[in-house]
Amino acid sequence: MADITRRFGLRHLRAAPTSHIRHLRSGTLAHDGTGLAFWFRPLTAALSEVPVDDRELGMLFHARTADYQDLTVQATVTYRITDPALAATRIDFGIDAGTGTWRSAPLDQLGTLLTETAQQHALDLIARTPLAEALADGVGAVRRRVT
Repeated sequence: MADITRRFGLRHLRAAPTSHIRHLRSGTLAHDGTGLAFWFRPLTAALSEVPVDDRELGMLFHARTADYQDLTVQATVTYRITDPALAATRIDFGIDAGTGTWRSAPLDQLGTLLTETAQQHALDLIARTPLAEALADGVGAVRRRVT
């Protein structure tokens, strides 16, 4: 979360070294980078903060094998946003110019997207595999498919 302080009608933003900040001033890019600190006018600023550190996402879902046996799949996906400028245009990482907190819940939205994608790949593989094969090399096969 960005640290924003007030002075003389201006605001000062200081970001963590693992946060990528994009500052648009009246529609043009004024600042773009990780771990930035700068002064800005809150009425003309559009700010976004994208985390660029490694994140882990735990997931648990149920699947059915080719021979109609129920399985519970537990997985952890580790991810990192490598193109924060592109991520900021696709998901709302906008922060409030007064408090420095996100206006919405972008990590929840990203987590849902990643969970659904990983679940889709895992369920597709498990649905075509009998239980005996799933137990033999199921973990490795699901890991390779989700990766």
